[in-house]
Amino acid sequence: MNELTLLNDFVIGRFDNNPLVNTISIVPTFDLDFNKENIYPLVNIDMTDIDIQTDAFVVTYKITILQQRDIKPIKTNSKLLNDSNYLDNMNETNSIAADFINYLRWKNNDLVVEIQNLSTLTPLKNYKGNGLDGVQFDIDLSIYNRGSQA
Repeated sequence: MNELTLLNDFVIGRFDNNPLVNTISIVPTFDLDFNKENIYPLVNIDMTDIDIQTDAFVVTYKITILQQRDIKPIKTNSKLLNDSNYLDNMNETNSIAADFINYLRWKNNDLVVEIQNLSTLTPLKNYKGNGLDGVQFDIDLSIYNRGSQA
C-alpha cells in the first residue's frame, strides 16, 4: 500500500472506532451532502493538500463533525438556547474531535502518524442553514515516506 492509502485508512479507522460516530464521509467540504440516509453524528474527512517531503508525506485534512439540532416544541423564556440541544451537540462533536486529536498526541501507532500542525476548533452553528451543529478543524498529519517500491 502507498502512504496516502495507509494514512487515509488510518484516519477513517480512528473515527470508525469511536462509538459516538455513526456516519463517515470523504467528500469535499463544499459538497458535503445532507442525505436523509446520514445518521448523525457525521464526520467528513476532506483531504485538501499533500506535501511530499524527503522523509515524510504531510497531508492536510479539513475535518467537519456535525450533529442534528433538535428543537423542543415547548418555548421557554430562557435566552440560553435551552429549547434546543445545541450545547449537547457542541459537547458531543467536541468530544469526537478531542478523542481523535488526543489519540494522535498521546498514543503510539504502528504507522507513526504524527500531527505536524493543528488549527483551533471552529464551532459550527446551524451549519449551512441545515439545523446542524458541530466543529471543524484543519490538521496536518505526517507519515514516513517509504520511497518508491519499484
